[in-house]
Amino acid sequence: MFESNTIAVVIDPEIDNRAVVEKAIAMSLVSRAKLEVIYSEYVHYLEDGYFYDPVVAKTLREEHSEVNAKKADALAQLARDAGLSVNVVALWGSPAHRSLVERIAATQPSLVIKSTSHHNRLARIFLANEDWELVRHCPVPLLLVKGLPWSEPPIFVAAVDPDHLRDKPESLDQKLVAHMLELRDRFGGEAHLYHYDWLPPLSGLYPLRFDAGSESAKLAELGAMHGIDPAHCHWTDVVINDSLPALIEEVDAAVVVMGAISRSAIDRVFVGSTAERLLDELVCDVLVIKPD
Repeated sequence: MFESNTIAVVIDPEIDNRAVVEKAIAMSLVSRAKLEVIYSEYVHYLEDGYFYDPVVAKTLREEHSEVNAKKADALAQLARDAGLSVNVVALWGSPAHRSLVERIAATQPSLVIKSTSHHNRLARIFLANEDWELVRHCPVPLLLVKGLPWSEPPIFVAAVDPDHLRDKPESLDQKLVAHMLELRDRFGGEAHLYHYDWLPPLSGLYPLRFDAGSESAKLAELGAMHGIDPAHCHWTDVVINDSLPALIEEVDAAVVVMGAISRSAIDRVFVGSTAERLLDELVCDVLVIKPD
């Protein structure tokens, strides 16, 4: 996860970013990575001719940029005080997520870290929220930070699918486990695996049943391949929107590692990816991994 040895932390100058910067500092210290602080300062009404003539708009943009630069530099100084090398980058472009993705694609950091907040359903569907767009389009691992401190020792949970019944590429499970184990090793934590098997009721009446012993054994086998304690391999037939948040609370997890793939526009509106549906429900940080 730290191949390029650079970590990008995306901040919003309008909110308190201390929690996400502290997580970025911790990640950088254990990996000896450089930090790049990125923020988008685009404001549509400061475009030439929107509300103001070009001369006035330019002056207002410069004032706006100066305020944001001071905030960003104050956060960067926290990392510099920790002995880290920090670069600060301001972006201007609409929509904001596009300029962020373009910067990330061009620089290829090992990891992107961003704070996240609660989003209602309408925000997800109609507002093209920046978090959802980064989940879909960020080309490198994306850590969405909820702001809570990590447990001690930190517990890392990878949500995997040994059966590959869903449409994730088979190699994705190996990536999820590898990233989780890297976090465990770097932070001296514990590794857990989670998998659910759930099918809707047949004809709306009777649910299909799984062989719990066989399904649990598959997950334990995947865990054994990576030296994970069988007691840390959690299989359930309860739907993921209920069972994963419950597990996260039970073990006091610091991070859940999940996979995400791009989907169609129709699916985006009516279903959304697993990572997106759960993002608001999980109280811990979420590391989103894309397939190769």
